[in-house]
Amino acid sequence: MTASAYFWGRLDLEGSVFVRLDVGAAGVTADGYEICADGGERWATHFWVSLDAGWRHRRSTVRVIDESGVRVLELESSDGVWKRDGRHDPTLDGCTDLDLAGNPFTNAFVTRRVGLDVGAEVEVLAAYVETPALSVRPLVQRYEHTAPDRWVYADDVYGRFEFGTDAAGVAVDYEGLAERR
Repeated sequence: MTASAYFWGRLDLEGSVFVRLDVGAAGVTADGYEICADGGERWATHFWVSLDAGWRHRRSTVRVIDESGVRVLELESSDGVWKRDGRHDPTLDGCTDLDLAGNPFTNAFVTRRVGLDVGAEVEVLAAYVETPALSVRPLVQRYEHTAPDRWVYADDVYGRFEFGTDAAGVAVDYEGLAERR
């Protein structure tokens, strides 16, 4: 098993993201934190994500702490069928990936899983989790691999953004969102 740690400063609000990534033959786990302030809102998020060896989502727990208390979201997926907090959620069925809004790391789930050649594009359906509310919904996302270390992310709700990756496919810089430190 190999372990890596990553840290980003957010550009869109006051905040930081930390992730420890463990990659082994049996699968991948990401364990991380976000601490954010946006206007009058302040929150901390702890997330844990389990992927299989092919970087496909299996289980995740997202916990938010803010002035109103503690909220927890648990997601499980198997063969395109999703459970939210232990119950089948047909609105998420067919999602292939998990995306934590504002988190530059979760793009690695796609960039590592799909293995696109430079110049190629892919469309995925992600279970998109927004913090601090912990709302989750399906979101169609498009990724284009524009250079060995460059990608373009786009969706019809939030727009188009470029980001760079390291050799492991993990974001280094993400336009308007975050920079790795």
